Amino acid sequence: MTEPLPPKRPTWCEIDLSVVKDNLVLLRDMVGCGVAIFVCLKGDASGCGDVAVGRAVQDAAVDGVAGLAFGNLDRAVAARDAGIGLPILLYPTCLPEAAPFLERHGFMPTLSTLEEVAAWSRHATSLQVYLKLDGGGFRAGALPHHAAAVAQAIAGSATLKLAGVYGHPMTSYGPVDAGYTDAQVTSCLAAFDAIAKAGIEAPIRMLSSSAIILSNPEADLNAVDPGRLVLGHGFPAVAGRERPWRHALVGLRSRLVMVKSLADPGDVMPAPFLPLRPGMRLGLIPYGWSDGFPRRMPAAATALVRGRRVRLLGPTHSELIRVDLTDAPDAQLGDEVVLLGRSGGEEITLPDLSRQWGTDVSALYPMVGKSIRREYVQSGNR
Repeated sequence: MTEPLPPKRPTWCEIDLSVVKDNLVLLRDMVGCGVAIFVCLKGDASGCGDVAVGRAVQDAAVDGVAGLAFGNLDRAVAARDAGIGLPILLYPTCLPEAAPFLERHGFMPTLSTLEEVAAWSRHATSLQVYLKLDGGGFRAGALPHHAAAVAQAIAGSATLKLAGVYGHPMTSYGPVDAGYTDAQVTSCLAAFDAIAKAGIEAPIRMLSSSAIILSNPEADLNAVDPGRLVLGHGFPAVAGRERPWRHALVGLRSRLVMVKSLADPGDVMPAPFLPLRPGMRLGLIPYGWSDGFPRRMPAAATALVRGRRVRLLGPTHSELIRVDLTDAPDAQLGDEVVLLGRSGGEEITLPDLSRQWGTDVSALYPMVGKSIRREYVQSGNR
């Protein structure tokens, strides 16, 4: 007799995959039919699960979706193993000796320098590659005055084929301002012009990640590679590029694994971290700072139990959080505790949770999806 599967840890987040198609349709309408879409799945699709999101992109069958982009070769392999057949662009993520493997699996690596072109040429037999541009972020990419030379080297290689050229103006790290972003966009556009003037054809010309799509329409070119936008993260948008993006992260839930009533305050040894209340009841949920919850308990942290708002009590532990159940006297062992989502007539939204945790909504995604189980839902399930 086969042993039944063990019970799962009673803490999970909920990802609504129906929003992937909805957001792709909004994006398609915004950039037009002549612009290809490569969906970026870096960071395990911002904690939403890159394989599940990649499969949702493939199943959505939205016109113009040309492929996926990964920042991690291991995760790209997992996508192939899961049956995802879309073309896959690899951001700088692997070494030239991987060329034969990449050829077999249809992965297209990113090159930036003449040294890389020479090394990849030696290991490849017939490999499609992308040239990346560095417009001022000083990460991977050919600097604008080197771009045409690197493109010519790829075009002249007997074993490499130039599938496209792309850049990633830096918007999320370091100095972030509109002038800095605009200057990077201008620099990359000049590099595209230099490559074209050298007589080199780049089938895909791509410059716009999520934030650039909304702020710099002139950078659409003939392809874009949004990631967080497809999952519902909004960014500052210029007139005409505002859209009602829907968030994929819709729930963070746990269950009470312990409930106990405290005696009168005079009968309990006081603790410096726990202000006692008359008739106090405590609960525990199996979730903590090792899962992404703030290590220092936020002063305003709350949750929902049986439709009532209750306080979370510090200090935060690695995999446990205290819940003050005094105002939910009917709460019992096994009851659901909602940190994000709806319970009865009460709701904690993503903006609510970001304010509680002292961070922004974009940062919540990987924090929430760091180590707990993901449950994939469709709109209307709750």
